[in-house]
Amino acid sequence: MNMVRVGIIGCGRISDLHAAGYLKNPRAKISAVCDADIGKAKEKAHEWGVETYCTDYSALLADSTIDAVDIITPQRSHEVLALKAIEAGKHVSIQKPMTVDMNSADRMVAAAGASGKVFKLAENYVFYPPLVFAKRVIDDGLIGEPTSMRIKFISGSSGGWDVPASAWNWRIDEHIKGFGMQTFDHGHHMWSVAWYLMGNVERVSAWIDSVDGGIDCPAEIMWKYEGAPKYGSCDYSHATELHIPSRYYANDEWFEVTGSKGIVMVTRCTGNVCSGAPVRLFRDDHWTEYLDIDSDWASGFKGSTDNFISAILDGDAPMLSAERGREVLRMDLAIQESARTRHEIALAGFRGPVDSAWAEE
Repeated sequence: MNMVRVGIIGCGRISDLHAAGYLKNPRAKISAVCDADIGKAKEKAHEWGVETYCTDYSALLADSTIDAVDIITPQRSHEVLALKAIEAGKHVSIQKPMTVDMNSADRMVAAAGASGKVFKLAENYVFYPPLVFAKRVIDDGLIGEPTSMRIKFISGSSGGWDVPASAWNWRIDEHIKGFGMQTFDHGHHMWSVAWYLMGNVERVSAWIDSVDGGIDCPAEIMWKYEGAPKYGSCDYSHATELHIPSRYYANDEWFEVTGSKGIVMVTRCTGNVCSGAPVRLFRDDHWTEYLDIDSDWASGFKGSTDNFISAILDGDAPMLSAERGREVLRMDLAIQESARTRHEIALAGFRGPVDSAWAEE
């Protein structure tokens, strides 16, 4: 096989960036599109140059010409869709977080491992070029031994692209169930970066509040890394009267890692709050600014889809794997539990509550 035929399940706002990655990859072809809304499926099929579209994901999975599926649906639907896709013999890329409780994650990991197929969490931040460059700076020893990380997230009242109400409704429902739209859903990105840049996390402590009764900000989250005095923190803020300059969502993030010899900073991500160089390095008494690094947030999606295709065709390791996705979910759930109980949570063996939705089913 020298071409991967992909079926996309879920045509919400973010699907455009997934699709763009496949459309730009000469070894990938979008062969079918599925969404519960037939109008939306038809619209995206037309935009992406795809002939086949449907509302029944079973029909897409039954199509023997499709090699892989990209599941871009709300979290609570992930397990059912992933297990059915694996059963149908498809390679699977699934939107983050992989699911909403550890028992569900275990079932997905087991099925993925037994299938012999590629199973990947679609995580764009670990492919965002400025963060990839920062990772290289750290690995090359340019800041010495890293000891701390700081992440800043800010969202505003306006800015970025239009997001339809339907795209917010399921997030609001998840928030009501205790899975914050920022600290849990978006949080997966931040905790993936925390692992990517500095390694495995040992324990977490979190405070999560709200300025409007809906969005789970402000929040302060701290973590300790395994095996060394290394720490991280993330500040989530929502500014109710602030416009965020952005081509995408009305939010932005920046990152700072301090080591024994220096500091590396990634100054923007989703938006464009901070101008100037996307990456800055301080060592030997001066700043070096790296101006020529691609800082378009969409580039991370291209990297993630390229990784999926390379994992299928070349045997490259998928990032994130099912096992790593489960560990990011463990941290995600532990953060919510820490904020709820006002206690520090150790990640080793942490399971968290069983989500009631599975019990109901």
